[in-house]
Amino acid sequence: MEPQWFKVYQAVKKAILVGELQPGRQVPPEFDLSEEYGVSRNTVRRAYLALSQEGLIRSVNGRGSFVMQTGLTYEVDATSRFRDVLDRQGVRSTVQLLDSEYTKADEEIAGILKVESGHPLLRVTDLILGDEVPFILTVRHIRADLIEDLERKMKEANSLTLVARHEGLGQLRRVSTTVEAGLPTDREASLLQSPANAPVLVVHSKGGIDNGLLLECQRAVMNSQRIRLSFQSEPAR
Repeated sequence: MEPQWFKVYQAVKKAILVGELQPGRQVPPEFDLSEEYGVSRNTVRRAYLALSQEGLIRSVNGRGSFVMQTGLTYEVDATSRFRDVLDRQGVRSTVQLLDSEYTKADEEIAGILKVESGHPLLRVTDLILGDEVPFILTVRHIRADLIEDLERKMKEANSLTLVARHEGLGQLRRVSTTVEAGLPTDREASLLQSPANAPVLVVHSKGGIDNGLLLECQRAVMNSQRIRLSFQSEPAR
């Protein structure tokens, strides 16, 4: 016989997959489902735990559990930004700044950006959210010698693309992108509200400006249960 929690789990999962419960909507409270299925609240809690581990719902202390946004396709090209993808699909995007500090390039970062070791950089760690749901955790290393007062300008604009444009550096373009899969660290899983045993996408990219210099390199950890990547090639000439 199937355990009681599994029946509740299947019913709620089906409602999510067929669209009866839309992303962002609160799932029924534990008390309501316990009454409907004649089971204990602990049984419902076990079903919700399984749904959370699959990335289908998330629990917010004091507010309840909500259906997660899943399956967004991020079409990656030279100038695309994930926040624009969210906005086009009617999802309100925000960026939460977790950390920002001036630092110096170690040998690895210096090699990526083609600068000398010890070159001045700004390291910025951001969490990109859509409708308050975390999608991407990014760590960016940006050349600090090309933009005066870079940290302040980044905090004000919340966009390196806009800062580069306003500073007369032209269009920031993605020069290269490498994608790999892996398991998140405890911190990454916590920030992305992702199960610790669920693979994430780790995207390494470099961004250049109009004069050919590399302006930044980035490591982005993406919740693979919420994002699909689609790479766009330049049309043949």
